[in-house]
Amino acid sequence: MPSYATTSTTTHSPPSANATLTATPTTVTASTPASNTSTTSTTPTTTTTPSSSTAIPRILCMNFNQDQGCFAISHEQGFLVYNTNPIELRVKRNFTTPATSSSTTTTPNNRSNSTGSTESASSTGSHNNTHTHRQYKSGSGISHITMLHRTNYLALVGGGEKPRFPPNKLIIWDDLKRKTSLLLEFNTPVLNVLLSRVRIIVVLIDQIIVYGFAAPPKKFHTYNTISNEFGIADLSVNSNSSTTTTTATTSAASDSTRRSISPPNSSSSSNNSLKDITSSSSSSSSSYQTLAFPGRSVGQIQIVDVGNNSNEKNSMNIIKAHKLNIRCLCLNKSGTLVASASITGTLIRIHSTRTTTLLYEFRRGIDKAVITSMKFSHDDSKLAVLSDKHTLHVYNIDEVHGGGLNRHHVLNNLPYLPNYFKSTWSFCSVNTNKYHENNDSTNKSTEVDEGTIGWSGDDSIIIIWKLKKIWEKYVIVESENHTYELIRSSWKKLDNTTN
Repeated sequence: MPSYATTSTTTHSPPSANATLTATPTTVTASTPASNTSTTSTTPTTTTTPSSSTAIPRILCMNFNQDQGCFAISHEQGFLVYNTNPIELRVKRNFTTPATSSSTTTTPNNRSNSTGSTESASSTGSHNNTHTHRQYKSGSGISHITMLHRTNYLALVGGGEKPRFPPNKLIIWDDLKRKTSLLLEFNTPVLNVLLSRVRIIVVLIDQIIVYGFAAPPKKFHTYNTISNEFGIADLSVNSNSSTTTTTATTSAASDSTRRSISPPNSSSSSNNSLKDITSSSSSSSSSYQTLAFPGRSVGQIQIVDVGNNSNEKNSMNIIKAHKLNIRCLCLNKSGTLVASASITGTLIRIHSTRTTTLLYEFRRGIDKAVITSMKFSHDDSKLAVLSDKHTLHVYNIDEVHGGGLNRHHVLNNLPYLPNYFKSTWSFCSVNTNKYHENNDSTNKSTEVDEGTIGWSGDDSIIIIWKLKKIWEKYVIVESENHTYELIRSSWKKLDNTTN
């Protein structure tokens, strides 16, 4: 069981705004705070030290950013940020275990399971009604990481064998200043975090909580869910908004508020505060932001517009998607489509988020599988699905203009046959194990590897593997007989170096 100790928290000056996430990829170790300060920071000042190894510690989380042009990996000693394609390490942060102290911190005593306590890095006020709470003994593990586009802000949650932060605390990390910008505390572990420039979505075991992305963050809504142990949820921003995610090839050129991750040794700064940039982004853009998460009943999906800044409940649609619990879901870029799979993993269904109508039903297979990752292509024409059987499937969504690429059983037009024969199958697939024989032979663990997928363009799929610690690129190729196949065009072992 994790141990706790009482310690005080530190307030900071307001964070910089839309500064680019920049760093020379060298090891950064958290040092012990200076002894002459009156309070102990939850994120001590960092100093640079040489790396002792290129091997990545045990990976705990892998997530692509909103346009899938970058991805972040958190592990037992910190986190890494890579450019997706071409693969290139951009940021490396390693946290060591600092000495713990035993002073007391005070927080408001009107906390609930959903609200927790809210600490802004820029707040300095005192509280009249307070109580003492316990501070986690700081380690180095990060169990969850979420990027905010290509900015210097990341959401971090502690975890692993020696967590850097308590698992019930969400840290908004300002990597430009190497310190905590915002902190949200809850009475249960944080399972997932979704970010936009104006929203922080926190996923707990049975609740979804929506905050404004500001200092201090304002809580807008709380939604109850069925037990959601995998932290399933997805957020998509309407394409009319300046906060919309775009493809990696066009984002830097088309959006002046979104900066690319700069090469090592470059610098960027801004005088704006976090509150300034988020309020500016909100006021200058369309407010529609689609949030999808499991409902309060088995197999349900709730669809909510969380872009409204009022405290009134936003419009909600309920989709009865499956007979069993939802295991995986994803939204397309515009938030008009939601794809989902149940714990059985045999069928993939796509519904309209506006009308809740079932638009497509695809079959992955007949045997049970865990769907570990799903992503729509940038142009919404395809859906990529990856399972724990290590098979990657790609389904064509635009069947009208796509010429009916998806496969069907030869008996699908005969009457009175079971639904299986009327199923729609992927138009191309690949069992990635055929490329992994050498990697798997050295892996003695009985744990099944888990992959996370992202798109690079509309015909290339990137897979990041958790146990193998490799990056792969698969390309959709048309053969001479007008059928399609997935070919692995390149791969790279993930490490802590830039080579």
